[in-house]
Amino acid sequence: MQQINIDELKSHPRNNEFFDDITGSNWDQFIDSMRERIKKGKTGNVEPIVITQDKVIVSGHQRVRALKELGITQVNAEIKIYESEDEIIADLIETNIRQRGIGNPNAMKLSRCIKEIERIYGVRNGSSNEKGNNRIGEPKVSADQSNVANMFGLSVDTIQNYKKLSDLIPELQDWVETGILAPTTAIALIKYMSPSEQEEFVKSMDITHKITKREVQQYIDRIKQLETNNPKVKELENQISDLKAEKSILERKVKLNQEESDKYNKLKTEIEFLTKQKSDLGRQINSATELAGLTVRLQKLLEDELAPIKFKRCMETLDSSDVCVSNLEEIITKLDSWSYEMKKLLTNSYDDIVDE
Repeated sequence: MQQINIDELKSHPRNNEFFDDITGSNWDQFIDSMRERIKKGKTGNVEPIVITQDKVIVSGHQRVRALKELGITQVNAEIKIYESEDEIIADLIETNIRQRGIGNPNAMKLSRCIKEIERIYGVRNGSSNEKGNNRIGEPKVSADQSNVANMFGLSVDTIQNYKKLSDLIPELQDWVETGILAPTTAIALIKYMSPSEQEEFVKSMDITHKITKREVQQYIDRIKQLETNNPKVKELENQISDLKAEKSILERKVKLNQEESDKYNKLKTEIEFLTKQKSDLGRQINSATELAGLTVRLQKLLEDELAPIKFKRCMETLDSSDVCVSNLEEIITKLDSWSYEMKKLLTNSYDDIVDE
């Protein structure tokens, strides 16, 4: 808690987006209450002002405004450290709603408060599947919205209606904020008029006076009557209905075609993979077969042709036939052993390939 020079304090730049200044008799009563406290030697604060570390007011805009009007230069302030702007906004809205007691009398700004609080806390509508918070069969209101309703002192249904005001086009939001258009009347407009129809409504209305619910209803009735009596509208509605039906059929066909396309691509990939395996295996078998044949021919060469040649050369170069025969037999034995081992190796490799 610190004593802060009141002139050093800055209003939060979004405060006026969510709350009006207290005016009229309510402001006079507020000033009188503060003045009485000062006479009794009190600071004039019901609660300390809450500010950020940068001396931006979070809670206490109206108290600071009143103290300045009464000539007070120092104010008790609690400096809070916030980690994000969302924390500041949530505190600003919640403390103002709680401390004012009367909530937010400006319906349009109340709508913004509700939407902003729900955004900050992640509150949403929907069912409790992957996209929502509710269970099937329950009302489409998340459990957290009841907490938001309690925060504002309103029912969930009322909260839902106030939120609809944010769906108005900007001109109608201004009318609600300035009191030209009552909130309940504005909600009726949202129900029956598209944004383009709201724009036509704005152009046709006299805003030199407050627009009544009766005027709005008469305007809506005229639109309905024109739509009912205009055959072109009915024709367009039929065309839209037919196109929507055709669109639905096409969407189902596209989905089925996509599934068939995915299946085709999968089969194509599998066939290509197996075909490549088959080709590789065929090449391996052919190579092994050729090598086996080569081994047989080599063995035949050793047995039928090489032995006699070696024997003849041995007889021509050596005097002792015993020595020649002995050398020749040794050579043939080694070659025959080598041929056998090679044939065995190739045959085993061939069997392995066939097994695979």
